[in-house]
Amino acid sequence: MAAVRPRVIIRMGSHAEKEYIEKTLRLLDGLILGANLLEATPGATASLVFRCATGKARIPVSIDPMTYAFGAYPDPNGGHTRTDLDWIKSDQKVKGQKGKVERRFKKSYSALATRFGGLFEQALERSTAVSLQDLGAAASRRAAAQAVVEYQATRVVEEFRKDPEYAVWAEEIPPPQAVFAPYFHIEPNNVAGWLTANLQLAAEAADVAQGRFPVHAVVCVDQGALTNDAFIEAVETDLPDTGVAGVWLWFSKFEERDAAPTQLRNYRRLVETLAARIEVYARHGGFLSLALSRVGMSGVSHGVGYGEQKDVMPIVGQSKPTVRYYAPPLRMRPGVLEIERSFGEVGISSPEEFFSKVCGCVICREVVGTDLRNFATRFGARHYSTPDSRRRAQTPEAAKLCTYHYLLARFTERDWLNTATLADVREALSTAQKVWENAPALQSIDHLQRWRDALS
Repeated sequence: MAAVRPRVIIRMGSHAEKEYIEKTLRLLDGLILGANLLEATPGATASLVFRCATGKARIPVSIDPMTYAFGAYPDPNGGHTRTDLDWIKSDQKVKGQKGKVERRFKKSYSALATRFGGLFEQALERSTAVSLQDLGAAASRRAAAQAVVEYQATRVVEEFRKDPEYAVWAEEIPPPQAVFAPYFHIEPNNVAGWLTANLQLAAEAADVAQGRFPVHAVVCVDQGALTNDAFIEAVETDLPDTGVAGVWLWFSKFEERDAAPTQLRNYRRLVETLAARIEVYARHGGFLSLALSRVGMSGVSHGVGYGEQKDVMPIVGQSKPTVRYYAPPLRMRPGVLEIERSFGEVGISSPEEFFSKVCGCVICREVVGTDLRNFATRFGARHYSTPDSRRRAQTPEAAKLCTYHYLLARFTERDWLNTATLADVREALSTAQKVWENAPALQSIDHLQRWRDALS
């Protein structure tokens, strides 16, 4: 498959990230918003979609219907499959009963189920996940596809129309460049059955759309599927026949940097084979996925400073992680002190050498300035976030600097890859390994070799 122009599509997790989106808008290739965010904050989310889709940048915005949230999910503690839908519930106060709380569905998912109706609404009513039996009837699949496709096509327009002050702008919102078919996590204990159901839903959605806009499927499955030859062959053979224009590959827990050689080879094979017939995107991808644009990968999505890999089951209650500094030559996020302690081994003793050998983006130039010590003191700044804190945490300013640097580095990678060859990518990975492999402070960088092999 011939190389294609790679696209970087940002997935916004909350409105707290809106600042990053707005300030890098002209550099984005697209934006994805979860339907749960749209239902939680319809006015604010619809306004953001309007600004992106109708402004000077004209950024295409997609709404992820999040239908997998209504399906079974792996238990985060034991790994077994759960059907109780508990992960989309929260403890909520009971009105009029002081101190009493009940475990209820989050309002955003309740609203979404009501809008989708059918098997989604039924799942919440019985508090049990959508099953293969629910999807067994063609009429149910058709109704689900119809509701999900129409939701993506009309929800934002509807939000504008209901407000007399903004209704005039509703017709200015362009139709979606693509919509997602309903999709569910392909459970490890019945890969064939769930793959078939997802393919059927994709075919129904493509038929419902009737050419009004392209339909994209989502293949959401555990990373173990990358060593399942029968699964890979079925996706390669059957998915393009559904009539979809594209597919988003989401391998739960798949970490490009830690992936085994067999996984990497099969990942490339799947991308290359599918790209001969439809567009292929990485739902949560990093540099390797972006580099696969040289064999047909159309683009990757991830968060503003995270999300290059994602488990289908999020870890609830996890503390906010440190936003590490992304080291462009290494295509990874070492600790700031690890990088600083490696400067001597890689020949960095001045700001100019840092800009040449690590990163020369506008954020790094502003931070480092004329003193190399600024790299650690600003990117690695920590403080006691509260008077009672026992450990120091990353300061908000350091997190923001690391996030902006990461985004600019990713856009630079995208632009370089647009004209690079596979040989260029392999050479860059090889050079980085030779330069940095003797830095004892760093974590292992053997992923560079495995990636190089996968791209050979």
